[in-house]
Amino acid sequence: MTCKCCGANTKAFYGDYFRCLTCKAIFLHPSHHLSFEAEKTHYAFHENRLENEGYVRMFEQFLTFVDGFDPYDEHVLDFGCGPSPVLAHLLQTSANTVRYFDPYFFPDTAYTSHQYDLITSTEVFEHLANPNAVLAHLASLLAPKGHLALMTHFHYDDPERFAAWWYPKDPTHITFYTPYTFEVMGAKTGLHVKGHNGKNVIVLTKN
Repeated sequence: MTCKCCGANTKAFYGDYFRCLTCKAIFLHPSHHLSFEAEKTHYAFHENRLENEGYVRMFEQFLTFVDGFDPYDEHVLDFGCGPSPVLAHLLQTSANTVRYFDPYFFPDTAYTSHQYDLITSTEVFEHLANPNAVLAHLASLLAPKGHLALMTHFHYDDPERFAAWWYPKDPTHITFYTPYTFEVMGAKTGLHVKGHNGKNVIVLTKN
């Protein structure tokens, strides 16, 4: 397998997972990927709604961290919002225009006709079979000096800890990253890492 993030060689890591020798990304073998229909069914059971206080609090903490980088957020896109655009709702308190997209629940691609000062994508990249292509797509939609804020849990670079980790237990989680992974991918798409929290949030800026 070649790395879907940087194109380098990979090596067997644990079970049916492979680790990139260059950017440190970890991938589940494609033979275990779910179909589009099976993924949509799985996502529909998520309790990701405004009524879920824990879910809303997660987004509030995410936005507090992102706001620390002082992004200009006049025009915002939430990419991969899921069945309920909770984050987009929260973003409307500060942004002039907020658009959202999800390939399963809000597939209208009209969002591609605009440029954005801030793009958010939370709990999305772990689901991607081709993350480099998606990152390049989002970079193309950013205005100059725009910010891309991502949330995805950074992986354990140890097979035993990875095996015990809860994150890969979700059958739709197929790709896992470190901050360095995003440094490598960002360099290929005109983005640089502005900062991260060491756990699950990273902010990139368009060069």
